[in-house]
Amino acid sequence: MSERYSHIIQALGQSTFDKIQTCSILVVGAGGIGCELLKNLVLTGFKNIDIIDLDTIDISNLNRQFLFRKQHIGMSKAKIAKESVMKYNKQVNITAHHGDVKSSEFGSEFFKKFDLVMNALDNISARRHVNRLCLSVDVPMIESGTAGYLGQVNVIRKGKTECFECQPIAVPKQFAVCTIRTNPSAPIHCIVWAKMLFGKLFGPKDDGDSSSLTDLDNNIIYGTEELGNIKRDEQLLIEKEKGFKRWVFHKIFHTDIETLIHMPDLWKDKQPPTSLKLDEILSSKEVSESNEEGDQLIFKLPDQKQWTFKENVEVFLDCLEKLKQQFDQSNSKPMTWDKDDELALSFVCSASNIRSKIFGIPMKSRFDVKSMAGNIIPAIATTNAVIGGLIVMEAIKVIDGRFDQCLSTYLYQLPSGKRLLMPTQLEPQNPKCFVCNRSFIICRLNTEKTTISQFIDHVLKKSLAVNEPILTVGNDIIYEGGDQDLSKEEIEQRSKIEKKTLATHRLTNDTSLVVEDYNQDFQITITIQHTTDFDEDTKKLKKQQQKEKDQKEGKITTIEKEDDDKFFEIIGKPSQTTTTTTTTTEFDNNNNNNNNNNNNNKNNNNNDSNNNVEEDDDFMFIEDQPSSTNTSSTTASINKKRKEIDTNESEDLDSSKKLKSNLQE
Repeated sequence: MSERYSHIIQALGQSTFDKIQTCSILVVGAGGIGCELLKNLVLTGFKNIDIIDLDTIDISNLNRQFLFRKQHIGMSKAKIAKESVMKYNKQVNITAHHGDVKSSEFGSEFFKKFDLVMNALDNISARRHVNRLCLSVDVPMIESGTAGYLGQVNVIRKGKTECFECQPIAVPKQFAVCTIRTNPSAPIHCIVWAKMLFGKLFGPKDDGDSSSLTDLDNNIIYGTEELGNIKRDEQLLIEKEKGFKRWVFHKIFHTDIETLIHMPDLWKDKQPPTSLKLDEILSSKEVSESNEEGDQLIFKLPDQKQWTFKENVEVFLDCLEKLKQQFDQSNSKPMTWDKDDELALSFVCSASNIRSKIFGIPMKSRFDVKSMAGNIIPAIATTNAVIGGLIVMEAIKVIDGRFDQCLSTYLYQLPSGKRLLMPTQLEPQNPKCFVCNRSFIICRLNTEKTTISQFIDHVLKKSLAVNEPILTVGNDIIYEGGDQDLSKEEIEQRSKIEKKTLATHRLTNDTSLVVEDYNQDFQITITIQHTTDFDEDTKKLKKQQQKEKDQKEGKITTIEKEDDDKFFEIIGKPSQTTTTTTTTTEFDNNNNNNNNNNNNNKNNNNNDSNNNVEEDDDFMFIEDQPSSTNTSSTTASINKKRKEIDTNESEDLDSSKKLKSNLQE
């Protein structure tokens, strides 16, 4: 063993290496960064490692998650990562957990066992959850993320650095491909999936993410040839003989869904999807507001009207047939999805709504689908490798007790000053952070109109990332989330409470509400303030007043959709940042051309002090700083760079600590 690691002992010293050998490490996430990280940990000498990952291996993972092979498709990432990485060293002790890190089994008692936690996650909610658990048990954490060629590594320690939630977290605009393919939870996931399906059927054959969406000829539901337990969907071949549209429908809405259903670990805490049978749908007598079908529905239904489920199926089949005819008539020339193409838009709308129905997600109108376009930044294996190495470098410092030497490191896309990596000092905690400072916050909303359900879902769960809230006023518990310890009668009673308004359930103006989440070991006190500022009449009046003011000043009035939907305001919490300048709403070739033009323009604008903070000139400005640059100016520039990356998201990450957005792996 000493000979195997002699080079590391020589570089780090025997004392540091002994600490590496005896410490206990938790790695959360076994995707792109996770695979690189696990390999690095084992080769560096770390012996006691736990891995948590809920995901299963998809064919699209194989181009960068090198611990997995084709025969592993459909299997647990955590378990296969363990098996693969132990081939480097059979003496390591690795425990794989195929589960959700937010589940109760991975609570504070579980986290206390570790000397260091390393995040390689792909969603904001899980990152917040791990951040709060590490703070509650005072275990240091290393947060990381990548977005295309960009990446970062940050060290978080209670009381010494800012936590994951100390800085504003950008509103996500792109989504993890793994989530889109196997475990959608929102309409936008299904919309992006439908666009990928369009690319799979009618786009370029070498389109990586779209081409690997599904194999139309593969009728295996589960099992492997090695084990001899393969179950096939024999009906798929029959549907193929009946025609293209029936073949595609059956494959993506029945065979593929049956495959997901037979992955029980995905559905421990949620309702599994429901596979469809086309003949049963077409023969059903669903009540519809319109007698028009197929071709008529595509062009005559008002965009604001939401189609019924059966209408969506009929439109999908009709679009599929027409698009196939266009594709064949053009000699299979690749087609590009365009939101202004009526046929292409109807295809995506109907396909996404059918998938939403399968997963119990609300369906959307054509108008909504047209405005809810997503974008996916490609996963770059090299970026993951660089970040995986940087994580271990910081981990060695933490384990060795050299916390004062830890750094935040940013990986840039383009070199400037011959540098791609930018190390910076760790940021101190934000005194206004409601998470690591356990501070008080204020929530302004209309207590007479807002229901308990709206308050729980939008304020507590979505905005404050509380998973299973318990609400207390004085000494009385007025609401308890989670189903584990509640009887059927208590759950029914809770459903009745959720329909009440805040004012009718003791949450009136100036009420002091204590919110707790035992799984996160998290508590916060919220002062409820009643206001009518978010009522429709008030918002219309404010818009009119703003419009009149702007007209006098010669300005153009712009109203964000988020402002129209807003019904509450939180004071005392870092506000979310949204950058509409980089938000894309369509998948077309113009995006790439515009990006190239923007990059060329940025190189000519380095001296423009008024440049948008999202542009790369801020990036280059940071790198060109001489070594004597003071910390405050460097920090200010880094904060600008964070805002730029906040607008990006990608496949395997979801907003790391300082980039604060859905990055990539």
